[in-house]
Amino acid sequence: MSSPVNPYLEVVRDCLGLILVVLLTSCASLSEQVLQQPADWEQRLAHHKQIDNWIIKARLGIQTEYEGGSFDVNWQQLLDAYDIRLIAPLGQGAVQITGDNGGVTIHLANGQSEYAEDAEALFASMTGLSLPVSGLQDWLRGMPIEGEKIQHASWNEQGQLYKLEQSGWRIEMSRYKSVTDVELPHAFYLEREDRPELSVRLLVREWRPTMSKP
Repeated sequence: MSSPVNPYLEVVRDCLGLILVVLLTSCASLSEQVLQQPADWEQRLAHHKQIDNWIIKARLGIQTEYEGGSFDVNWQQLLDAYDIRLIAPLGQGAVQITGDNGGVTIHLANGQSEYAEDAEALFASMTGLSLPVSGLQDWLRGMPIEGEKIQHASWNEQGQLYKLEQSGWRIEMSRYKSVTDVELPHAFYLEREDRPELSVRLLVREWRPTMSKP
């Protein structure tokens, strides 16, 4: 007997194909990658790290071997505190993730909620989806997770981070656009090394960052 399908994923499966086509097209248009670290990379990193408050509106697509789904994403970040809402289409409910460096709470549409110190493990246990909640805070800003070992990194011809292997994930970033004088990626493609059947795609529609004072 097959396992029951996650209701959040089942209702949005038909919407996933179009989203994946858009994101794959965005990634394919990127210029050739460069393996050598740009000479001004440390200066770029320092500038990106100043972005510590933001509002992001995006579209998230998740595909596994047997199922897939998509969500609208509203992400508000204030220093290390975040409030992330994953909203399924057609009024089928939402997942809210609130937390900071000390821990995270996930609220489901049915009223169930749970708190833990590990955001990614908690999200996977409650929704059946693997999502690097903590890592995304740095990857969204076009930079590696600070303090985590990097297995591989490459840049595009403009000196922007293009491909990254870190914390068990392979990340591809593209569609960089200037936001408050900082070039930030707007399309992401993620895979896990130990789960080749899983792919995560994020298309940012609106990036509204604010920056710390130098």
